[in-house]
Amino acid sequence: MAKKIHPTAIIESGAQLGDGVEVGAYAFIGAHVVMGDGCLIHHHGTVQGNSMLGNENEIFPFAMVGGKTQDLKYRGGDPPLRIGSRNTFREFASVHCATFEGVATTIGDDNHIFAYAHVAHECTLGNHIIISSQAVLGGHVQIDSYANIGGASAIHQFCKVGAYAMLAGGSALVQDLPPYMIAEGNRARIRAYNKIGLQRNGFTEDEITQVRHLFKILYENNLNVADAISAIESEDQVAEKIKRPVLDFYGVSSRGIAH
Repeated sequence: MAKKIHPTAIIESGAQLGDGVEVGAYAFIGAHVVMGDGCLIHHHGTVQGNSMLGNENEIFPFAMVGGKTQDLKYRGGDPPLRIGSRNTFREFASVHCATFEGVATTIGDDNHIFAYAHVAHECTLGNHIIISSQAVLGGHVQIDSYANIGGASAIHQFCKVGAYAMLAGGSALVQDLPPYMIAEGNRARIRAYNKIGLQRNGFTEDEITQVRHLFKILYENNLNVADAISAIESEDQVAEKIKRPVLDFYGVSSRGIAH
C-alpha cells in the first residue's frame, strides 16, 4: 500500500516508514524514527527521537511523540522509545524517550492517550489503557493493562498502577494502586473496587464477587498488610487467577500501597 505524504510534511533522511503510512500537512518525522504499517500522523503531529512504532498508530495534531527526556540527569546519547500497535495519541499529548541508553520508555498495544496527557521518561505502559486528558505520569511510572487514569490526575514517579485499576480524575497518586481498585483524592486513597471496569472488560459476576471479597480483606477487615496478605493466600473462595495479580503486586511494591 502506497504512502501518502503531504508536500509540506518534513520527513528527515533516515526515517523508515511502513506501507500505507499517512503523514499530514506540516507534520515532522525525525531521522531515527522507525514506523510500522498503516500509521496516521495528522497535520502538525511530531514523531522524533529514537522512536520505534508498530502498526496503525494514530497521532493527532500537535501531539509530540519521542521528545527528549525532561530528566536533568540526561547526559547525551539516543535513549529509546518503544511503542506497540493501534495506539492513539490525541492533541498536544507528549511522550518522552528514556533518559539513558539501555533502558526505554515503553508503550504496549491499543492504548488511548488523550489530549494534553504526558508520559515521562522510562514509563512502562501495558495494553488497553486509557489515560484521560491532562493526566500526567512522572518518570518510571508503571501502568498495567486495562487501567484507567482519570483526567487532570497526577502520578508520582516510580508509582505502579495495577491491572483493571482506576485513578479518579483530579487525583494525586503518590503510592501504588493495586489491581482492580479505585483510588481518589489528594493524596489518593483506595475508595472502592472497580466493578464497572471489571464488567466492561468481561469479568463474570462470580469473578467480580471474588474481587469484592479481596477488597473486604484488604480494606474493611481492619487487618495489617501482612495479615491481609496471609488471609488472601489461604482464601479458598477466591480463584488463583483473581488473587495472584494482587499478591504479586504487593510483593513488588516499592513505594508502598495507597491506604
